[in-house]
Amino acid sequence: MFSKPISLILVYVITVINIMVLISPFTIALLPLINMGANHSTLDNGMLNKLQLVFCFIFFVISFLMLFYLFLDFLFGFSVRSSLKNCKRFDKIKDYDFLSDIFDQVKTKFGEKNVRLYVKNSDEINAYAVSSFNKKAIVLTHGLIKHYLVECSDPKKFLNALRSIIGHEMSHLVNKDFLPGFLIITNQKVTNFVSSVLTTIFRVITQFFVMIPAMRQYSYIMTNLYSVTRFLLTFFNRFVVYNVYEFLRRFISRSLEFRCDYQSARAFGGHNMALALSMLGKGGYFTLFSTHPGTAKRIAKVQNVKITESMIGPRFFDSIANYFSIMFLMIICLYFAKTSGVDVMIRSYLQHNPDLYLKVQTIFGLIKNIL
Repeated sequence: MFSKPISLILVYVITVINIMVLISPFTIALLPLINMGANHSTLDNGMLNKLQLVFCFIFFVISFLMLFYLFLDFLFGFSVRSSLKNCKRFDKIKDYDFLSDIFDQVKTKFGEKNVRLYVKNSDEINAYAVSSFNKKAIVLTHGLIKHYLVECSDPKKFLNALRSIIGHEMSHLVNKDFLPGFLIITNQKVTNFVSSVLTTIFRVITQFFVMIPAMRQYSYIMTNLYSVTRFLLTFFNRFVVYNVYEFLRRFISRSLEFRCDYQSARAFGGHNMALALSMLGKGGYFTLFSTHPGTAKRIAKVQNVKITESMIGPRFFDSIANYFSIMFLMIICLYFAKTSGVDVMIRSYLQHNPDLYLKVQTIFGLIKNIL
């Protein structure tokens, strides 16, 4: 229930650290403007207010671009395409038609008709699920299928084990467990983009200062300080913040694996899910979502689960967590838009452009009527 909101908060903490890296050159550029007193240093109030507005605006830009890229990714499926490299639809591969019946059973039980099943040409024992606005996919590796084929002497057990694994991944899909992963990818894409823009601006400014004899020494000092600061913050971000994030994310998301095992067991029987897990070894297989809990614990939780006649759908709290994650990012974006005065600038611009203002009003009116 809490894993997705906590993951989002952790992603935003990483964003804050990334922003520290991004604005470090501009912070260094302010050093000559700071008045050093006997016991303390001060900055002009006007400059301090402007600096606060700039920082709030940068936070707004980061939040807005994260939302915008998340929307584009969900709409056009950039991450899905990347995840489906070296993958083919199972019905396009010779001798994989045996997956057709069990995949149809999983889609029917979970009420998902538009999901496609892919096989990845990899010897890794793995399976995962990804989704966008118009594409939902479950991927089984060739290594996973081959592993079960070797472990199962009985063809019926082989198909039941694969069906349980597909059911496990379908639970990830219907509960949108890919969302935290999308957020961290979005964070990386956006901060890399903003970083390249700000770094280019900083270099242009320093090159301009180099051409001015009185500012040449200051430019060299600023460049060296920026290099050192950026190195230290990047090192801290990469080797401390991200490692802490990964540890916490894997720890809190193990509950998702238990839930997926349970829902697959409810769909096709706990004994079949336990059979599928028992042949994966002590650690299970690795997915995009988390490091799995121990196989023995997973088997103990599902082996006695009975099949339900009802359809398996997303859990209520998981649905709430998905909406909360997006709403949290939107609230942060709106807060910094308000703090940095972006809303005032937009309102002023619209008031001076009546035609555009009427079009925006019409669009919001349509959205309001739809909702």
